[in-house]
Amino acid sequence: MLLFAFTSLVGLAVPDYVRPYIVRAYALDGYRVGSQVYRFPVTGPSSDYAFTLISTAAPASTSLGVLPHTHAIHYENFYCLKGRYALWASRDNVTSGRILTPGDYGAVPHDTTHTFQLLDPFVELVGVIQPGGFEDLFYFLASANYTSSTDSPFPQGNFSDPGGDSELITKLESYDVYAKLTFSPPMDFGANGATEEDAIWHNGANELGKDAQTPFFVAKGYGPKYLAGDKESSYAIVEPFITSQQSDGNFTEGTITLSKPVAGSKPATYSLPGHTALEVVDGLVSVKVGGFEGSTTLSVGDVVFVPANTTFSFWGESVYSKVLYVGAGEDTVDARIRKDAQVWNSATWPQ
Repeated sequence: MLLFAFTSLVGLAVPDYVRPYIVRAYALDGYRVGSQVYRFPVTGPSSDYAFTLISTAAPASTSLGVLPHTHAIHYENFYCLKGRYALWASRDNVTSGRILTPGDYGAVPHDTTHTFQLLDPFVELVGVIQPGGFEDLFYFLASANYTSSTDSPFPQGNFSDPGGDSELITKLESYDVYAKLTFSPPMDFGANGATEEDAIWHNGANELGKDAQTPFFVAKGYGPKYLAGDKESSYAIVEPFITSQQSDGNFTEGTITLSKPVAGSKPATYSLPGHTALEVVDGLVSVKVGGFEGSTTLSVGDVVFVPANTTFSFWGESVYSKVLYVGAGEDTVDARIRKDAQVWNSATWPQ
């Protein structure tokens, strides 16, 4: 176990080196790109460039949030925390679009053309990008820094469209952004929220990508699920979006639904070879990290980062709680839980 000479996990800024920490929702300073405000709960330096975790808060727009582009190095993941947004992914002459609502997910592997559009008055995207360091792009693009004494997610007012500068996007290849300006995303979403008439979205089981090159989408509750635990302690339901199969062993991502532990029971403790980040997306979750006294309770939007080889545990404080997890490598928290889990077909645990 690593020992850390810090008195508190909670901070108002993300460290520029690897250590355990917690950041609260909207407490970080942001970077404004048009009407969109970007915050970075996990950065390249804070994770030794394992991955970057991005929170994007913004109002609706009649234009694309960014012009179509690809990445050669970075694998980009989109999770919907609040509101609705459209996401398109195109590769090998196959184009798919989805309307994402809270809990939905979209995978954009390398060399996949993609763009998005924000549709509701308050939209929050959670982006996971592997490897880390992609935040440098937004430092470059930002039209202004953003701070709020009231922790307001984004400013009010009219701002220029962040995605409309075709001249600028063609100059971003040094940031692994390759413009695809001839791509025109299909706008004809059906009643199911998909651009393809036969797409399975919020109407049936969603499969994960077959490999690390295939873009795919997973609707909330419609992907694979694995149940661990028992009624004498607590239950956990792992719903993976990315396993080692979809990332070539580089990272994992998904959600873990937690029941409230039975009084007197003890949560599982983990020490993993790779870094871990957890963001609360429902309920209340407490975490305990080795080297720090006591536990800390997190609410929706709060993030804890745990370095490799550091002991930690987490558990639900409310009756129903859920975290979005990101793990570096293959031996990750979700993989550990799934070792003792059974395939499950419900979004909640046994009665």
